[in-house]
Amino acid sequence: NADLMLDCWLSMDVEYTVRLAEKLRGYDLRWLEDCVLADSIDEWPKLRNRIPWQGLATGEHWSTLYPFFHAASEGLVDVLQPDILWCGGLTALIKICHIAEAAGIAVIPHGGGGTAYGQHACWGLSAIPMIECSGPVMTEEGVPLDEKDRIPGTPVPKNGRLIPSDAPGFGLKLKREWLPTFA
Repeated sequence: NADLMLDCWLSMDVEYTVRLAEKLRGYDLRWLEDCVLADSIDEWPKLRNRIPWQGLATGEHWSTLYPFFHAASEGLVDVLQPDILWCGGLTALIKICHIAEAAGIAVIPHGGGGTAYGQHACWGLSAIPMIECSGPVMTEEGVPLDEKDRIPGTPVPKNGRLIPSDAPGFGLKLKREWLPTFA
């Protein structure tokens, strides 16, 4: 009763990915993620042509708008996964969402649920159908999410749902002692 996705962590080439997709076809994976090296933008058209039935996702290791634009305009992937910390921040993420909407594909930010501004983006941008929670909202087995070290004011999921703070400044509660002293 849940979607299955497989993060390949940039570990394969085209041939291996095609063989894997064919073996996993009966499991109806929603997508294969980051199959090839991040800079191998020319490999994605090969994958799209060889495994057209398989959903493909990538983008967390891309740091400019160009690869997102290229992948969306060429129909190379089904899901763009920019990391808000690496793609240029909230402004760049908004631009990527506009690109994706124009191409009719989804955006699911890599670890978008791990930062307060990523949570707000996932909540408010129509190109984003779901939120991925990792990094700052993951804990060791048995440790409640509320006990995880994170920037104060960053909500954690409860019962599979996450609602961003409605407090000013994305809800973040910064402490003066965290800031350097200026002379």
